[in-house]
Amino acid sequence: MKTLHVLVALLSLALMATGCPKDNKDQKKEPTAGKDEKKPQPGPGALPADADYVSGNVAAAVMEVQTKLDVPNVGPEGEPGAEVKKAQESSVTNQTFVVSENRGKMVFNTPDFYVPKGTELRYNPAHKKYVLADTTKKQYWAMTGAEIGNLLEGGPSMTRANYTIKVTPTEEKETIATFEAVKSDVELGFDWTVRTKAGEKKGKVQVKLVIWHSADAKLKDPWGKMAIDFLTVPFQDEQGQKVVDELKSKVKFPLKWAMEVINEGQAKEKGESHPKLVTVAQKLEVKDVAKAELASPPAGIAPATGPYEFGEGGQTASPDLLGKIPAKQGTPPKDVKAPEEKKEEKK
Repeated sequence: MKTLHVLVALLSLALMATGCPKDNKDQKKEPTAGKDEKKPQPGPGALPADADYVSGNVAAAVMEVQTKLDVPNVGPEGEPGAEVKKAQESSVTNQTFVVSENRGKMVFNTPDFYVPKGTELRYNPAHKKYVLADTTKKQYWAMTGAEIGNLLEGGPSMTRANYTIKVTPTEEKETIATFEAVKSDVELGFDWTVRTKAGEKKGKVQVKLVIWHSADAKLKDPWGKMAIDFLTVPFQDEQGQKVVDELKSKVKFPLKWAMEVINEGQAKEKGESHPKLVTVAQKLEVKDVAKAELASPPAGIAPATGPYEFGEGGQTASPDLLGKIPAKQGTPPKDVKAPEEKKEEKK
């Protein structure tokens, strides 16, 4: 089931801070004195105000997208795949992307999701940091893309290295949100390392990514590049820059993308497919937006003084339901034990 967790994390898109929740107990607080003693101090990730995006408007692309988990071998109602089908249907999330030439943001619009509805992820390439803004609590966290990826994936921090990428264009076309798009196949690989109390673990991951993208003149080239900065959040570090640059050189404005993650050693029987996360643009408009809506960090929101805390949603599907998702119809995955049915006690 780790594949499902990694897929959701990478796309929700899916990532974040000067300190992750698990590291909070190790952080030392600087002593304060006098009247400042009771005032929380800004975290080390505080960014300067975005003076260039205070007033006025800027041309931008506003895209509403929907993401859904595509699980293979889902049977009709009444068969073993019925519960999986329900889990798949409940995995739907919605986001809004707003991208201009040098600013962008993604808004999480899904109720009861582990990233609370209304949360914003903003980006100013000049800072090389993303800003995760909690618009309800009026605070933000500034983080690198790698930090965001580690936060969304959960668990110990992951280090990625030895990236490989191959982009293969095709002639397949599809109309998405009224724009003509062409398909490109992307093969991406990297080595990962995780350090835990039990020691160091290493492995390899292969990512199959299918991207439908548009070269329509209405969609400016810098907008497409900004959109790719959001698709590649976990790879925004020195090692992963080659992935970002290669995609920006060969992919225009993305309108649909499907991602399949394969961990090293993950068994797959003949004819079987891995789960995919599929994101599709539902609506795309080109219009002027207020610069303040893209300011990074946003005005009126202060730097956070503590770690980021997820919402109550956690997972869309409950653990006992995820345990029933089969690798093959009628066969539970090797790394997941289906929950045992409770037996009624005899009176």
